[in-house]
Amino acid sequence: MTHLRLNMLLLATLAIICFAPHQPLAKTSIEIAPPAADETLIYVIRESRILGKANGYWIALNDQTVARVRNKKHAIIRAEAGILSLSLANSGYIFAAAAIDNRPGETVYLRWRLGDTELTEIDEAAANKLLKKSKQMDPIDAPMPNDEEMAVLMNLSRLGFDLMQPATEQLEPDDEHAIITFFRRSEADKFDFGISGEHGYVGTLAANEAVSIAVPAGSHYFMAANLGTSLLKAQVEAGKRYYVWFDYGKMMGRVRLTPVTREQSKDLDGWLDDVSHVQRDPSATSESIHRREEIASAYIRSAVERTATGEADFHLLGSEHAF
Repeated sequence: MTHLRLNMLLLATLAIICFAPHQPLAKTSIEIAPPAADETLIYVIRESRILGKANGYWIALNDQTVARVRNKKHAIIRAEAGILSLSLANSGYIFAAAAIDNRPGETVYLRWRLGDTELTEIDEAAANKLLKKSKQMDPIDAPMPNDEEMAVLMNLSRLGFDLMQPATEQLEPDDEHAIITFFRRSEADKFDFGISGEHGYVGTLAANEAVSIAVPAGSHYFMAANLGTSLLKAQVEAGKRYYVWFDYGKMMGRVRLTPVTREQSKDLDGWLDDVSHVQRDPSATSESIHRREEIASAYIRSAVERTATGEADFHLLGSEHAF
């Protein structure tokens, strides 16, 4: 009796399988509408890597955080075409960034994996191969402010802009101007960092590089950013030289604009012996760079206003730092 019941059960099961109404298969991918004529469609594809696979990374576009991406997954961002600064961050640190400027009606595919310092643009064929092995991330509930925007705009090299060239002359102070030299030592030699001012981008420095600028006598403000910001107030006299060490904290990755005192003159001579002097390339400019400079400069001016109420701190470069 037991075998008979078992056989009947198997036959019933087969009948259900064979004669059940056909059900359409579920779609394995979501249809993504192409970008409109005034849009840019952006895929950020994170390739598989065992290291850090549990971590999610935030994707920001200009001043808003718009998506997340995890290991072996991809995010899709639809944006109004224009000047677009895209960055990938976690815990306040920018892992990679890219400029996607003026690409109306285009689909842009960006590839990244943990350990890369850049987002690599790939063609559609290469992207499709990766997308077959990738799952689309669910959208976030709503866009959020992008707290790391300045870390990108104050270091334009992160967006792929090469703005510097070897210095062609040594600037000298005169009756109306002082010279401020920003320099880096050998710390964090794999990374370039930028410096911005109230009136534009000062420059990008690799390890053991220096950039000098002439400024009128009076007060000027400068800022650097990486895991936070460092604001410098420079009160300078005409005819004087000033030196600022771009200090990178190895443990935390924070940066600091540190004025050099006259008492450090012997150390300064040794530091400057090792540096190469660079300057802004006058031909390396564009509307997209200028727009980003304006945003960063406006942020610096807002920080200066906050110093009056004690909401923002600054380091002071003054008479004790004059050479």
